[in-house]
Amino acid sequence: MAIEDLGPAERFAAGALGAPGSRRFFVEVTASGVVHSFPCEKTQVAELAEQGLRMLTAAAIEIDEQAVENLVATGLEISEPDPPSFRIGSIGVAIERSEFITVVLGSSESDDEVRFVITAEQFRAMALIAARVVASGRPLCPRCQLPMDPEGHRCPSSNGHHI
Repeated sequence: MAIEDLGPAERFAAGALGAPGSRRFFVEVTASGVVHSFPCEKTQVAELAEQGLRMLTAAAIEIDEQAVENLVATGLEISEPDPPSFRIGSIGVAIERSEFITVVLGSSESDDEVRFVITAEQFRAMALIAARVVASGRPLCPRCQLPMDPEGHRCPSSNGHHI
């Protein structure tokens, strides 16, 4: 098992590249000036954001909201990876007593892991933007709750007819 410790991260983001319906999702970490991009599933980004916000609330950590707003204002955009690192299989998050957050990303194909440390403000800003990115996807069909394509939707609950 190869565990790479990146140390403190200067930047932490989760988002997508591409148009809704063909987006590719990534978690991106910049540590020691090097950008590491990890492909993942939309559901992983959604859960990281949702569970992360819950964890921060439950831990009752004092967060500098102005710092969070400043990070959110930058957009925390994801860049095209060159080349991407391993595909994420697991994500672990631990809030330390020092109020720093340790994140561990595990590979879906091997025993490789990457570990890094971020602030609560970095984590909150990532989670707010990631939740916004996930919600900006294709609208859901009111009948079957599946994503609708812009060209039309063959709804299973209407026997395959276009809606």
